[in-house]
Amino acid sequence: MLPSMSVVRRDFERGEHDLARLLDQPIFESWQRCYANNLQMAGHVDYGFLAPDQFKDIFLFQKPLLDCSRKHLDALYQSLGGAGWSVLLTDNYCQVLDVRRSKNIAEPKIMDAFRQGAVLSEELIGTSAMSCALTSETFVSVFGPEHYKEFHKSFNCAAVPVYDPLGVVCATVDITNEAPNRDAAAFYLLEACARSIQNELIMSIPNAIVIELQSGTGQFGANNIVLAFSYEQMVIGANIVAERFFKLDLKRQSIHFEGLFDESFSVLFDQGLLKNQSFNLNLSGGISLQGRVLNVPRSEQGRLFQSGELNPAELSEEGKGLEENSLEGKNSSLKKLKNDKTETSIAKPYFGDQRIHAAIDNGLKAIGRLPVLILGESGVGKEVVARYLHQFSPASKGQLVSLNCASIPESLIESELFGYEAGTFTGANREGRAGKIQQANGGTLFLDEIGDMPVALQTRLLRVLETRAVVRLGSAKSETVQFQLICATHRNISSAIEAGAFRRDLFYRISGFEITIPPLRERNDISGVSKLILADESGGQRQLSDETLHYINRYSWPGNVRELRNALIYADTLAEPGRPIEPGDLPDIVCPNRSVNNETNSKFKTSKIKATCDDMILDAIECFDGNLSQAAKYLGIARSTLYRKLEKIQSEVLIKKGRS
Repeated sequence: MLPSMSVVRRDFERGEHDLARLLDQPIFESWQRCYANNLQMAGHVDYGFLAPDQFKDIFLFQKPLLDCSRKHLDALYQSLGGAGWSVLLTDNYCQVLDVRRSKNIAEPKIMDAFRQGAVLSEELIGTSAMSCALTSETFVSVFGPEHYKEFHKSFNCAAVPVYDPLGVVCATVDITNEAPNRDAAAFYLLEACARSIQNELIMSIPNAIVIELQSGTGQFGANNIVLAFSYEQMVIGANIVAERFFKLDLKRQSIHFEGLFDESFSVLFDQGLLKNQSFNLNLSGGISLQGRVLNVPRSEQGRLFQSGELNPAELSEEGKGLEENSLEGKNSSLKKLKNDKTETSIAKPYFGDQRIHAAIDNGLKAIGRLPVLILGESGVGKEVVARYLHQFSPASKGQLVSLNCASIPESLIESELFGYEAGTFTGANREGRAGKIQQANGGTLFLDEIGDMPVALQTRLLRVLETRAVVRLGSAKSETVQFQLICATHRNISSAIEAGAFRRDLFYRISGFEITIPPLRERNDISGVSKLILADESGGQRQLSDETLHYINRYSWPGNVRELRNALIYADTLAEPGRPIEPGDLPDIVCPNRSVNNETNSKFKTSKIKATCDDMILDAIECFDGNLSQAAKYLGIARSTLYRKLEKIQSEVLIKKGRS
């Protein structure tokens, strides 16, 4: 039995901690941290507060969480407010994001804690239910003198962590009361609120198929399993019930639909979506669960499977060969636009893989309504896809404005993206300049390699996407903008989010519809892609021999289509006019031990092909991310030769700039 709290507190303050060990573990550990930080038990508490600009940035950053939690906090307060409970939502730094304050609070000294922007961290105010729930990742109640600071002895609080779709603690919900009533019903509703917020966060995942499975209660409800799947059939969200049921750890592992269930993924579409029926999913051990697809509201983050926006047949083996669903309603004008443009013979790019073509076809349905994120290694053709999608979007009436976030120095990206006013910085244009965002107004903004965008700029970009208004550097005036957003990256965004290098809420904003382009080495028809590229580069005057195609298909192509194009230009340049491309014409790295005759070597050195060779050198360096050794090996020349050629190219560029 715990002795009098006054005795426990007195002994602890003297450095005698044995009695305090009888407290709940999270509370005792919090007391130890406070003691180690030389925080005094007695004395006044000065609550910290975020500056208005700080809170505004945090508010924007946490907008997805706030949007998903608001109605559940309202419901919790409606149930508990009459009993004197106040409700607080705090982030994982114990900063208050949202408040429902009870009218029964009698202690004026603590009123400041119940307002947005208050900082209630353990370092400032000592032990609280919020800080204990964050560190222990479990429900914690801290009543009266269990608070480390005596200032809070008249208050009683309980808090529970809120998990994001991947099972990471992202917030807490706290209830506080002056009445020392450990009401089990209030605590039950508190935990239900946190679970509902996580479910809402899962429902808000862009482009996800969210299902609910009965977990043994015999009915659907808040305590059931909730899972979100991508169209690639991967689990991209799971509530705490699902994590415990399946023993999932989405922070560290990737789970495929078939890793959980014996059924085909098409069941979700055939019964859950098309027929709006419940369905059974069997686990590998024979256990059967009844499920349903949740009725998720459509939003700009998209549910493409509603209203014919996504053809379910394309996502199941059973549906192969079925005709594509026609576009209805709001998409009719888009369909007409596509048909009109097809009649003007806009060529559809050939990627040599039906998976890519199917993804692009689905992208055409999403364009104009959703932001598009194109994923794939460097050189796979992400910009080609972006240009093609732009041509068939309503935004094609405007221009396609591109910015490569990896190729521009960090110090210049901000001015390139947002523009600047006259005199903002030394060297600025006298009239100022519109940024890429303003230039894309009415058209399409293509942000290539967005995974390399500095985190500070991600915050500003997020604000533009949410408000559809942009402010130039050096200006206080905002200008409204409307544009189709297409982004691309070769990076693993999920890993970047976990590493803190990419904002999760920005990812949700840019990934309304994802298109993944497999690398060239994984495609079915590399030969067909090679023939089309060569026909384009040679004006249809050149062919590839069967032996050459053998070498092309055998090579791994780390630089993807960009490297393939360079290799074919190289071969077309070296080969004698009128004959097919032979293996000896390819770069050494593609076809080792090739032999090139003296006449060919002589031809390579002629000024007639100098411009082409310069482009090849620069493309090869870009293809291998600046690795000159690999570029030289690819070009079949010595590294010292490459250095000399590169220096000469740079000198000629400087001379041309001087003349201009």
